[in-house]
Amino acid sequence: MAPRVDLLTITATELQRLLTGQAITSVEIVQLYLAQIAKHNHAGLKLNAVISVADEEAVLEQARRLDVERLGGKLRGPLHGVPILLKDLCNTVDMPSTCGSYALRQGRPKANAEIFDALVAAGLIVIAKSNLSELGNAKGFNIMAGWSAVGGQTQSPYVRGGVPANATWLSHYGPAGSSSGSAAGVAAGFAPLSMGTESDGSIIMPAARAGLYALKLTPGSVDTRGLQPGAPEFDCVGPFAKTTTDIATLSAIMQRHNAGKYLPLTGSWAGLKLGFVDPTLWRSYPSAIEPTNGFFEQTDSAMFAAQEKIQSLGGKVVKSIPLASFDDITAAMPDFEYMEELFAFPLKRDFSLFLQLFKLPVPQTIEELIEFNNAHADIVFTERNDNQKGLEAMRDCNMTQETYDRNLKALRDFAASNVRSLLKEYDVDVILGPCDSRTGSVGSAAGFPVANLPLGFANFNGRPFSLHMIAPANEEAKILQIMSAWEATFPENVKPPPQLVELSFYAQRKRTVGADTGADAMCFVETPHLDHGAKSALESSSSSF
Repeated sequence: MAPRVDLLTITATELQRLLTGQAITSVEIVQLYLAQIAKHNHAGLKLNAVISVADEEAVLEQARRLDVERLGGKLRGPLHGVPILLKDLCNTVDMPSTCGSYALRQGRPKANAEIFDALVAAGLIVIAKSNLSELGNAKGFNIMAGWSAVGGQTQSPYVRGGVPANATWLSHYGPAGSSSGSAAGVAAGFAPLSMGTESDGSIIMPAARAGLYALKLTPGSVDTRGLQPGAPEFDCVGPFAKTTTDIATLSAIMQRHNAGKYLPLTGSWAGLKLGFVDPTLWRSYPSAIEPTNGFFEQTDSAMFAAQEKIQSLGGKVVKSIPLASFDDITAAMPDFEYMEELFAFPLKRDFSLFLQLFKLPVPQTIEELIEFNNAHADIVFTERNDNQKGLEAMRDCNMTQETYDRNLKALRDFAASNVRSLLKEYDVDVILGPCDSRTGSVGSAAGFPVANLPLGFANFNGRPFSLHMIAPANEEAKILQIMSAWEATFPENVKPPPQLVELSFYAQRKRTVGADTGADAMCFVETPHLDHGAKSALESSSSSF
């Protein structure tokens, strides 16, 4: 039987090897991923991870051009001809750019976001826009993570039964947010790569719930023009993927570096030094995530076991690093209690300017957007997601630039100096803590990059859990080396969603017995002409069905 590509496990790097070996074309790859989206986005498991799909004829023509370039010896980079999902707050001229807002559902931007053009120039194929927490979680308070009026509720591909009606906003049963669709889509085999954005937790939290590697890059290191604004001193984009090599390559492309800037990755712990917080001091708020018996005991044990394994392989581990609590960090601000209070000022300043990047008709100001939502309340609100208090806070914000600068400086100085002093005092490269806490928020307050390291799967419902890692600004290279060592040591921590594996198994059974070979069989593509290197890559990435 000819080998088949398993969309649930294959990586962008492995796809590139198959493309190089002429075992598959970009046209075939695009068709394969579009079929998987059609199977499980609004049908099948109804994951709602994608808001809009690229025009099939246009995206296949782009893939054909890239295939022709490859045959002619021209490669735009190591991800030439590979599909990617973009979070739908990234402006794209040829696709809807809704930010999840019903008011923008027909909006068309006047120009592409800079990051879109950078990805296309590197040979990537944007096949779909991913769902998100509406307006990057800026619409309302206590809105369910991963819900938008346009895309509905993103579901976790790992959790059977979906998000309960009475779930907390960052529920164990949900995908987390706001880059929910970007993470869930990669886990579900909708694309091997995706792009998310984050001010505080919006990349690393969904990555934790999807069992993926992910990295929020250093704020300011990526051109964010054409993206829905948040707070520029906190915002950045970042990649999601199943493997560190893909994260490293896509990170470099996003930052407009040479695509090999962060390569090679050693996969070794030699010379790497890790500090871990005491996890019992870092817990999620019950109002955010439901308390669940046994969950923290399981995640703590997994972290302790990982520490022992790393030490046995030559890495330095320092336990119980006394990282300042997030409450202590935010207490450094003279005028505000919560970091999120700062976001209203830059949002009010920049959001109307973002709306003016669209061709009419869309609301052109925050006030018009609020009025539109009120006029369409039956569509833009649900019983669970029932307010736009975030937009109203933007509208009503009377903060001055001086007040913003004073509080931002106090917050940033305290957080950054605390992290840097601990790194120096304990002679470690990074600080790690549990994903279901505000460990990553410390990195956000400091203006540092933060990363997600998959750690395991919850006994009670199968949701993945992770560790979040903080390093100083512009230390992505160190993060990626640690990530590669983690991946080499704990390969079992990235696994496809069991319910999708089961469906793939039954689809394969149908093919084997000569039954229906229609939509259910489309999660595989035949690859009968493999060279030796491509065959090895494929066999190592495919599940045995």
